[in-house]
Amino acid sequence: MISAFRQLFRNMPFYAVAKGRTVGVFLTWPECQRQVNGFHGAKFKKFATRQQAEGFIRTHNGDSEDGSSSSSLTSASSDSASNSSVDSQDSHPSIPPVDSVRVLIDNYDEINAACSRIESLKRELDELRGSSVAAGTSNSGPRPAKRLKGESLPKPVTKMQKYGRYSFLEDDEGYVHVYTDGSCEGNGTAAACAGLGVYFGEGHALNVSKPVSGRPTNNCGEIQAASLAVRLAKENGVKRLMINTDSKFLIDSITKWVKGWKRNNWKLATGKPVKNEIDFKELDRELADNKIEVKWNHVDAHCGILGNERADALAREGSAMYREQKNSRR
Repeated sequence: MISAFRQLFRNMPFYAVAKGRTVGVFLTWPECQRQVNGFHGAKFKKFATRQQAEGFIRTHNGDSEDGSSSSSLTSASSDSASNSSVDSQDSHPSIPPVDSVRVLIDNYDEINAACSRIESLKRELDELRGSSVAAGTSNSGPRPAKRLKGESLPKPVTKMQKYGRYSFLEDDEGYVHVYTDGSCEGNGTAAACAGLGVYFGEGHALNVSKPVSGRPTNNCGEIQAASLAVRLAKENGVKRLMINTDSKFLIDSITKWVKGWKRNNWKLATGKPVKNEIDFKELDRELADNKIEVKWNHVDAHCGILGNERADALAREGSAMYREQKNSRR
């Protein structure tokens, strides 16, 4: 357990804000985003170490828009991070002290994502070991973990394939790859603004950024983005589609729970209605006509995966569109 936490803190990103509402080093993307969204001339970047992040701030040191000096590296997040960061004088990272429990709680999503990355790496290692044993190159070491039926590692994109008017990134099994994401500012509040993003590739004509319809929530954006991706793929003659998303909720809902909801007249086991019934019905209809075979792949958010970062940016643009529409109706 201790070694897992050491590795976790060693791999946690540091977000440097050199120019924004608050200058400093932040442990999470949402915290960083709050400082730079809508801030004219914002300067920020993600780093692997706290030292690199502080160096970026010193390099880009200037005055903030309100005239105050931006030379200070203090922030609520950076103060907390000092308890959990690696001591530069010690080659072994320190165990997080009791005071860092608050940091763990505040950064649950990032910790969960890091654990997912660790599990993914373990699965890849087991795959490689299994291949070595099958090839007779190794007779020692732990046996590969047993895979669940139908479980496999995602195939790399290896070629461009034309469908209709457009070319798409495709893997060796013939699956076109698309990244989808949802975004919501003020999720769960009256001021909520939500959008969706669909990303097929750099400069692709079918990339989409738009506001959600209906309730402005993050989940609505995730589901509607997937529905739109499937619809666009079918309209262009794509027969196999790999949807890459950072939403475990979306994947579990469509692969595990939706059949039960339908049998139960779109009710949960508790008898309460499914909150996203309208959106899931639309997605279910897109998948039910047997015109396309869809696979789902979970990716970690904000960890440098280009497709996910692009889909996230498109979804945030959609949230901004929602806000503009909302303001115009007032």
